[in-house]
Amino acid sequence: MAKRSAKIAVTYFVTIICALGIIGGAGYFALKKVMNSESDMDKLNPEAEITLANPDGEYVPEQGYGQTALFICEYERKASSVCFVMTRFVPYENKLVVVPLQSDICTVSGGKTNTLYEFYRLGGTAEAVKAVEAATGITVDKYMKFTNESFTVFSDYMGNIDYEVPYNLVYENEETGDSTVIKAGVHTLDSAMLGKLLTFPEYRGGEEYRAKVVGAIVVSLINSGAKGYLKTGRENVFTSIVNSDVETNITKYDYEDLEPAFGYVLDNTNTPAQLVIPSGIYNENNCYVLDDSFLVALPRWFSME
Repeated sequence: MAKRSAKIAVTYFVTIICALGIIGGAGYFALKKVMNSESDMDKLNPEAEITLANPDGEYVPEQGYGQTALFICEYERKASSVCFVMTRFVPYENKLVVVPLQSDICTVSGGKTNTLYEFYRLGGTAEAVKAVEAATGITVDKYMKFTNESFTVFSDYMGNIDYEVPYNLVYENEETGDSTVIKAGVHTLDSAMLGKLLTFPEYRGGEEYRAKVVGAIVVSLINSGAKGYLKTGRENVFTSIVNSDVETNITKYDYEDLEPAFGYVLDNTNTPAQLVIPSGIYNENNCYVLDDSFLVALPRWFSME
């Protein structure tokens, strides 16, 4: 039963990506801008091009409808190797809003104060969902957790990303023995290299900067992966990815309900993924606290107002 649920869930997720991913130019420039200037990160918020064509007799999603999901990718059990990404799918506006959440965000959930990563480490995905809801004030409808294996399968199908590294990235993982050596300059990155960038623990901007890199990578993958092979041959993609290891509450019925919306967005936009960067400050305990301006603006970015 769990295996069947995993297959349905991955199909649901890949369908979102396939239906949403078009040309990767916008994602590439967002990613390049992220890596070129740590001080200019808060300006990143590319907007999707929206075309609300409504031919007679064709399906149009309900205005105001949307769905929020939390995606987690865990490479290792440490804060710098777990990625948290909150998304909002708004089919009427042809957009998927991507909000990367850094692991050291501080919040109060269940009467306890802790970081997002610590809630996840101590209580798993369910507690991470509660912590994100408490920190952002937004209800999470669905969640999905990727492992290293399942993210690698997914990113392999999305395709490589051209990427400019601003300075040399060098790190030796004493636990695994893996080495990361990425020289400054433009690289074409495969899934293995993307994994190293997602989990690099020594960015000069710390966890705040790493989360921004995660967000830019996700946007770039979504906006570049499905123009060709995924758009025309996604059944082959499903066959490969259903064997991946995922944890989710997404069901067969969720997938069936959203299928018309996926098709609508695919027909009406070329840059669905939009990057929204959280803002905040570190408190006296070195925990990152989201600021009020971001929390007030988030429902508007999510088209919930």
